[in-house]
Amino acid sequence: MNNIHDLHLMEVMYIFSSMLTGLGSIALGVFAVIAGKKSSVNIRYFLMSVCVALWSSGLFFCHWFARLPLSLYWNRFGHAAAAFIPVTFFHFILVLVKRTDKKKILLLGYGASFLIALSSFTTLLIRDMRPNAWFTLWPQPGILYPAFILLFGFYAVYSFALGFQRYQMTSGFQREQLKYILVGMVVGFGGGATNYPLFYDLKIPPVGNFFIFSYILMYAYAILRYRLMDVHLAVSRTTLGLGIYTLVFGIPFYAGFVTDSWMFSTSLAVILAIPAPFMYRYFRGRTERILLAEQRHYQRVLLRAASGMVREHNLEKLYRLVVYVVKKAVKIRWVALCIRDDEGGPYRLKNFRNGGGQRPSAEYPAEHPLLRFLDEKREPVVYEELPQGLRRSVDFPEKVGLLIPSFVEDRLLGFLILGEKMNGKAYSADDINVFKILAHQAALSIENCLFFDEFKKVQERIFTAEKLASVGGMADGVAHQIKNRLNHFSVAAGELKYEIQDVREKFPEMCENEPKIAKSLDYLTDIAESLIDNVKRTDGVIRGILSFARTEEKETFFSHFSFTETVELSLELLKIKHQVSHFPLKTNILGGDMIYGVKSQIMEAVYNLLDNAYEAIQDKMNYHLDETQKKEFRPQVRIELAENHEMNKITVSDNGIGIKTVDRNKIFAPFFTTKSSFKSGTGIGMYVVKRMVEENHGGRIWCTSEFMEGTRMHMELPKAPSSENEERA
Repeated sequence: MNNIHDLHLMEVMYIFSSMLTGLGSIALGVFAVIAGKKSSVNIRYFLMSVCVALWSSGLFFCHWFARLPLSLYWNRFGHAAAAFIPVTFFHFILVLVKRTDKKKILLLGYGASFLIALSSFTTLLIRDMRPNAWFTLWPQPGILYPAFILLFGFYAVYSFALGFQRYQMTSGFQREQLKYILVGMVVGFGGGATNYPLFYDLKIPPVGNFFIFSYILMYAYAILRYRLMDVHLAVSRTTLGLGIYTLVFGIPFYAGFVTDSWMFSTSLAVILAIPAPFMYRYFRGRTERILLAEQRHYQRVLLRAASGMVREHNLEKLYRLVVYVVKKAVKIRWVALCIRDDEGGPYRLKNFRNGGGQRPSAEYPAEHPLLRFLDEKREPVVYEELPQGLRRSVDFPEKVGLLIPSFVEDRLLGFLILGEKMNGKAYSADDINVFKILAHQAALSIENCLFFDEFKKVQERIFTAEKLASVGGMADGVAHQIKNRLNHFSVAAGELKYEIQDVREKFPEMCENEPKIAKSLDYLTDIAESLIDNVKRTDGVIRGILSFARTEEKETFFSHFSFTETVELSLELLKIKHQVSHFPLKTNILGGDMIYGVKSQIMEAVYNLLDNAYEAIQDKMNYHLDETQKKEFRPQVRIELAENHEMNKITVSDNGIGIKTVDRNKIFAPFFTTKSSFKSGTGIGMYVVKRMVEENHGGRIWCTSEFMEGTRMHMELPKAPSSENEERA
């Protein structure tokens, strides 16, 4: 080792920059691979960093010792490591841009690097060392050195081309990442290339070697940001560590030059190395408290909110609370919460907050690829780490930052979609952990709210059942008393009507000569007919309630019976009711004729559906068609029985008046009717039918309709007895 006074300033700076590049490269490479755990990108970056660190170490010791043959050995060692820099960088780029079609070029590069690394320990690559204008010793190239330069140039340019191609295709987060990597590549390879002119006696100083360290920081920034690390924290830790250890090794290095004593330099390095870890730990703690003060604050807020969510039992308030707390505490541009409505149903947007923007409409079917991805990943996912196709499926007005799935046991209950932070920082690993806790607690709270809602519904059903049981117990006595009064009203109205008719027959001259008397008799006749009509309607309501309230009837007589026979019996009753000899009905049976249930209740359901269909046709003809349209109109009612593996499906369709959109959700409500006022509609018929089908038989009933086009009523009944019905039977 020469005295520092014998060295040119250029050589001193070259030695120091090589040391800094070597230490920085290995430190940040190790830090990146630890941060990224088993990430393929970070592992490739680590391998490249090792090669750069070994190359820099060779340069450092080559010029530190500055004497043959030691300098020649370290320079050849550095070139052996440098032979792998371009191909490991190329491998890193391939993994980063997800290119798997370049394996042959990659293998060729590793093979060429291996051969050049072997040749570096011979005179084929580095022939000798001799003095230079700025250096005590500088390597002299062998006959294979152009191949070494060609290897560097080819893989550097090819890597840049692949990276730039992906840079033009991508956007957002990954585009920023690639920008840092491409700029860092130009700085790193460009700086290293300034070493080559001196190999061929071109008097160009290798000043670019001083700037190679900056590319390491750029790459660390890009990779750590890609792996969800807090970049500012990572850079501060690295800078702090480099600063401390630069002093630990830099001071002995300088002291060795000044005193020309290797023993003193080594002893000083050992003495300074002892307190270095403690100094690093102390200053790191102080630095992190300053840098993470805001982050630690909102993380505590989120954790307190997570523990308090379980006390909220109102589902809508809970949705608002989750979104509000996350947005306000973390200061995110916008937050959306999507929850599954029911088992097998879609995931719908339940709450959205973005500080005044328009609420988007978001709905994700259960089989959506994004949901399958979240279900498999089971971890929060940065938006830019999603596959390209999935990113396009997350359709929100502003840029997405993070997706947080929420699970109850193994079931995906919903997920949070977060925008970017207002300060532009990335979501850190600590953030992710807090969000996982929050998502889990929110899922439990939502499940708790759903349980309370279901409990309320059960209580309401129990209360309703108790009321119905009371109605059933009083039904016969009340019906008897009401019917006695109805009979009285009916007889009185009938007698009044006949008495008026008798007066008209006995005193025809008086009715003709006295218009006022005739008008009064007509008025009394209308009152009598109105009484009779209302008696019939009231009787219909009573019969409808009794048909459901009599528990002894609905709990027995489950059996198989003929569907055709049920339709024919209903048809006879309809002909009598409407006083027609022909009913426009077509019956279609697809499969077997036998159905299962309580025959009287199924017949009442079929009767109601056919009756409604016929009256809808009459309503259309009497009130909505002109004379020409009436002549062209062909009334049609169809009833169809179809079957699948478990259910019988009965469909009644007509070409009548149909149901208006505003009324479709009301047709099964009690006392709601769409029939004209002159009809005998009570509004109790479809309500009773729905309860008989769904509650007594375990089936379901629904309708599809277009106003002025017609209606289709669908009724499904189990083919075989359910366990509940078997107990009843």
